[in-house]
Amino acid sequence: MSSLTPKQRQFLKAKAHALKPLLQIGKAGLTPALVEELDRVLDAHELVKVKLNDNTFEDEPGVVAALNAKVAGLHHVWTIGHTLLLFRPSRERATRFPLP
Repeated sequence: MSSLTPKQRQFLKAKAHALKPLLQIGKAGLTPALVEELDRVLDAHELVKVKLNDNTFEDEPGVVAALNAKVAGLHHVWTIGHTLLLFRPSRERATRFPLP
């Protein structure tokens, strides 16, 4: 899957409505440990909210570009405020979110 269609984004946004952010990007920014943890969390949950804290020096477009470069198969679904919604189908099992 190269990029998400508008219908797929809408589907994933609806599924993510009740989710809470599982990771936070703070003052240290995108550390290798954070990228590694995101990789593990995506394998477990597939659809993840990531919060950009107020004290971070990172901006949303820069974070998304850096994460896309460092995490294989990552899709940026949506951003609202300081919260990113990221998706990657599981590499180990059948996806919990079959896209339309």
